[in-house]
Amino acid sequence: FFVLGGKAKPTKHTAKEIAKKVFEATVNRGGGASGIAARLDAKCSYKCYICLCSQPSEKSLQIHFDSKHPKDVLDLEKAKVAA
Repeated sequence: FFVLGGKAKPTKHTAKEIAKKVFEATVNRGGGASGIAARLDAKCSYKCYICLCSQPSEKSLQIHFDSKHPKDVLDLEKAKVAA
């Protein structure tokens, strides 16, 4: 006894996929003009002087530097943000 596939057209998207797309389109992720206050209030005391990416700690900046700028040497004095 063989079970063959149905002749109906297969669904292109599941209800779960559609619900996920709707959720991601409507939830506030803190980006854009509405999230600028939250981004400015972030406690980032270090900034990468090569790509200007903000980092919250010395360790995070070290990890960023090792992965994104492996040929450059990290200088923490240049990376500190004046508070």
